[in-house]
Amino acid sequence: MAEKKTEAEVKKAVEEKYMMLQLMASQIRELEKELETLQQRGEEFSGLKASLRKLSGVSVGSKSFSSLGMGTYVESEIKNTGSILVNVGAGVFVKKTAREAEDIVSRQTEQLDTVAGQLTHNIATLAQRAQELESEIQELVQ
Repeated sequence: MAEKKTEAEVKKAVEEKYMMLQLMASQIRELEKELETLQQRGEEFSGLKASLRKLSGVSVGSKSFSSLGMGTYVESEIKNTGSILVNVGAGVFVKKTAREAEDIVSRQTEQLDTVAGQLTHNIATLAQRAQELESEIQELVQ
């Protein structure tokens, strides 16, 4: 037969579970922000892949606009579509064909999808545990 808990013990248990619930809610919000950032990055990768595919159909001498960053562009002329520079990290650029660059982006997209899947799983696990905690709190206060 279970022991009857004192009112102070019940109050302490409720407070502890409520603090855990708040911590989980905060963790869920952080994971959701990370997931949103990953989804935005995935959209950028999709746009980049589309641009790389279009590059093969562009003829040398075509007019274009080159990004200077932060939404600022300068008119430019395409002189070579056979190779592009790809940032491989730490400010190091390597010449690649558009197809090679597209393959790199595809691998990065796959990695991104894997991490997004893990984040989604973690969010679901935390949400389920939060529901269980809410039930436990309800039982304690009744």
